[in-house]
Amino acid sequence: MFLRRLEIEDFRKLRSVVIDDLQNGLNVISGDNEAGKSTILAALRAAFFERHRVGGEAAQAMLPYNQNVRPQVKVDFELDGQAWSLRKAFCQKPEAELIGANERHIGDAADDRLAELFGFTPPGRGGSKPQDHQGIFGLLWVEQGLSHQALGVGAGRDSLSSALESEVGQVIGGERGRALIAAAEARRSTYWDKRYKPRGDYKALLDDVEALSARREEMSSRLAAHDSKVGDLARKREIVARYHNDASLEKALSALDSAQEAMVQAEMLETIVVNAGRDATRCKAETEAATERLAARQALVKSSDAARASLAQATHDAEDAKSVVSRLERATATTYARLAQARAARSVADEALAAVQRAIDHGRALHLLARLELDLKSAEEADGKRMTALAAAAAITVTKPEVDTLERAGEQLAKARARLEAASVRIEFKPNAQQNVSSDGKAILLSEPLLLARDATIELEGFGQLVVHPGGGVGDLARAFGESERAFQSELRKTGCASFEAARSQVLQKGEAIAEAELQRKLISATAPRGLEVLRQETQNQRALAAQSAAREIDAKEASEESRAGAVEAQRIALHDEKAAEDAAAQHRAQHEKATLDAAVWNERLNAAITSASEKGRDLIEARSKIADAELQASFDAAQSAHMTAKEAEQAAIRALERANPEAASLALSRAGNAAENIRADLERTAREARDLEIELRALGRDGLGEQLSEIEGQIALRQRQLATTKAQADGARLLYETLAEAQRESKDRWLGPVRERVAPYLRLLHPDSQIVLNEDTLEIEHFVRAGVEEPFRQLSMGAREQTAVITRLALADILRGFGQPSIVILDDALVNTDEERLDRMHLVLNKAAGSLQILILTCREKDFIQLGAPIRRI
Repeated sequence: MFLRRLEIEDFRKLRSVVIDDLQNGLNVISGDNEAGKSTILAALRAAFFERHRVGGEAAQAMLPYNQNVRPQVKVDFELDGQAWSLRKAFCQKPEAELIGANERHIGDAADDRLAELFGFTPPGRGGSKPQDHQGIFGLLWVEQGLSHQALGVGAGRDSLSSALESEVGQVIGGERGRALIAAAEARRSTYWDKRYKPRGDYKALLDDVEALSARREEMSSRLAAHDSKVGDLARKREIVARYHNDASLEKALSALDSAQEAMVQAEMLETIVVNAGRDATRCKAETEAATERLAARQALVKSSDAARASLAQATHDAEDAKSVVSRLERATATTYARLAQARAARSVADEALAAVQRAIDHGRALHLLARLELDLKSAEEADGKRMTALAAAAAITVTKPEVDTLERAGEQLAKARARLEAASVRIEFKPNAQQNVSSDGKAILLSEPLLLARDATIELEGFGQLVVHPGGGVGDLARAFGESERAFQSELRKTGCASFEAARSQVLQKGEAIAEAELQRKLISATAPRGLEVLRQETQNQRALAAQSAAREIDAKEASEESRAGAVEAQRIALHDEKAAEDAAAQHRAQHEKATLDAAVWNERLNAAITSASEKGRDLIEARSKIADAELQASFDAAQSAHMTAKEAEQAAIRALERANPEAASLALSRAGNAAENIRADLERTAREARDLEIELRALGRDGLGEQLSEIEGQIALRQRQLATTKAQADGARLLYETLAEAQRESKDRWLGPVRERVAPYLRLLHPDSQIVLNEDTLEIEHFVRAGVEEPFRQLSMGAREQTAVITRLALADILRGFGQPSIVILDDALVNTDEERLDRMHLVLNKAAGSLQILILTCREKDFIQLGAPIRRI
C-alpha cells in the first residue's frame, strides 16, 4: 500500500490542507508546534477506520473548536498495484465513497469494503481504538508521544501470526503433544515443585541425609575441636617452655633492675645538683663574711693609726674636740636630711610607678571599650538594616511562581498575537487625494497598514464601502488571542500589579531585600557571635570599668610600657639611694658618738689618749696575733676561689644530670616494668589455659566421639543409597519434562526467526552485536540484548526504547509486506529523545527500510531531518 494524496477540510484545527505527490519511500511532513501534524494522522485514521456515520465523542473530536462544520477527508492510495480513492465526510450529512479496481462503494458498503481490504474489525458502537479495531495500523501508525512505549500489537496480532506462519508453518505439537507435556509435568511434580525444589518422599530423603550429615558435621567438628584443642595445648606448652628456656622473665627482671639503677643514678645526680647549689650559696655567704672581716681589720688598722695620731696631737687637739663634735653633729644632721629626702624620693617613685600602672590599665579599658562600642554600633546598624529589609520583603506579596505563570501567559499571548497578525487581512490605503477612510464611524489612520481579523465594513470617501471577510481560520486565531489576553489579564490581576515588568520588578526587589537581610544577619553574627544582647551587656560592663579608672584622674599620656619601664628604673634608683643614705647616716651617727666620746675623754682626762692609743695598739696586736693581715687576706681570696669552684661544680652537676636524661631513665623504667609484668601475666595465663585444656580434653575423651561418628556414617550410607535411587527417578522426570518443553520453545523460537532476521540489518546500523527479544505469545518487546547482556525493555532509557520500538515496527512491517498485507509506516514526532549521533544512524535505518516500505514522518523539528534525503512538505 502507498499513499499518494491527502486532502483535509475542517477537521479539528485544519481548515484546508492538501498533501500530494507522496513518494514510495521516505516522506517528511513538517510544521510548527500546534500546526496540525498530529491532526493529519487522526484524519487518516478517521478516513480508514471510522464509520462515516459515527457520532458521540468520536464525531465531536473531529470538529474545530466551537464550530459546527462538516469535516472531510479525501485519500488517494495504491493497493496491490491498483489505484483507489477514498472520501469521507462526518457529522453533518455524513458520506462515504470508495472507488478503485472497477469498484465503487458508498455509505456503509464503503466502510465494509475498507475493513475487508485492510483486514480490521470496525467497532460496533462508538469510535475506533487503534489496538482494538485498526489491525496492523494500530501497530504501524505511531501517535505523538507513544514511540518509546510498548508496540501495542493488539488487534494486529492475527495478521502478524498469519504472516509468520506463512514462512515457518504452525507451531508443532497439537493436542497429543500438549497431553504428553502435561503427563511429564505431573510426573515431575511428584518430585519437584514449580521452582524445582524437591518435594514428597524425595524431599524427606534429602532432609534425612541433610540432618544426618549435619550430625556428622557436628561430630566431625567436635573431633576437629578436640584435635584443635590438642594442638592448642601443645602450642601453649611450647610457649611456656620457650619462656623458661629463654629466661624471658629473668631477662625482663634484670632489665628492670638496670632501669631502676639508672633511675637511682639520675636521682643521685639530681641530689648532687641540689647539694652543689647549696654549696655555692654557702660559699657565697662565706665570701661575704670574709669581705666583712677584711673590712673590719682595715678599719681596726685605721683606728689604731688614728689613735696614735690623736695621742700625738692630743695636747693641741683637746680644744678642737668640741669643734669636731659640732662638725660631726652638723654632718649627721645633713646625712639624716639626705636620708629623709631619699625616702621621700622613693615614695614619689613608688607613687609614680603605681600611677603609670593605673594609666596603662585605664588605657586598656578605654581601648577595649572603644572596640566594643564600635562592634555594638555596627551590629545595631546591621540589625536595623536587616529589620528594614525583612519589612520590605514582607510588604511585597507577589511571588516568583506567580510571575513565572504570568510570563508564560505573556509568551502565549505574544504567540497568539503574532499568529493573528500573520493570518489577518492586511490592507494599505493609498488615496489619490485627501479622501478619508473610516470603519464603524471611526477614522482610520492611512499612514499605517490596517490588520483585520474579523468581518468589517470600510467606508471609502468618494468610492463607497469595502466589505472584508477574513478567512483561513482567522476567527479561531482571534478567539485564541482573546483567550490568551484574558488569561494574561487574569494572572496579572492575581499579582496586583499594573504590568508584567512591575510584577517582575517587585519579585526582584523582594529577592534583593531577603538577600540584604541575610547579609546583615551574617554581619551581626560576625560582629556579635554570642548575640546582640550579650554584646550590649559586655559594652555596659566595660563602660563601668573605664569610668572607675577614669575617676582616679589618670593622665592617659603616662599609659605606655616605656613610661612604666622608666618608673620601675626610677623606683630601683630611689631604693638604692635610700639604702646608701641609711648607710651614710649610720656611719655619721657612729662617728658622732665616737667623736663625742673622744671629746669627753680629751676633756676629762688627757692622759686617756695615751691609754686609748695603747689599747688600740694592743687590740690590733691581739687581732693580728689571732690571725695575721696576710692570713686574713688569704682567707678572703680562698673564700672567693671556693665560691667560684662551687659555682663550677654546680654547673658540672647540672650538665651531668642533663647527660643522664632523667626522663629517658623514667621511660626506660616504665617500659621495663611493663615488659616484666606482661611477660609474667602471659606466662601465668598460658600455663592456666594449658591446665584448662588438659581438663577439657580428659572430659572429651570420655564421650566416645569416634564411635558416635562411625554410627552416623553408617546411617548416612544407607540413606544415600535410597536417595540415589529416588534422585535418578526425579532427575529422569525433570529431564523428560524439560526436554519436551525445550522442544516446544525451540519450535516457537523458530516461529520468531523471521522477526530476528528482519531486525538484524537495522540493528547492525545502530547497535552492532545486539538483538531484540519478543514475547512469543504477545509479540511485544521483552528484552534488548547488547554484547550478550540481556536488559528488560522497560528498564532501557527513553531514547533506547524509542529506537528499539521503531526498528521493530519497521521489521514487522517488512514481514507484513512480504505476506502481501498493507504496511505503510507513519511516525508522528518520533525519535525526539535521540542524540545527534544516534539520529544520524537512525537516518540510515530509515533509508534502508524505505527501500521496500513507504514511511511518513510527521515532525516539528525539520532541521533533524534535513539530511535524511527525503522530500519535505510543509503545512
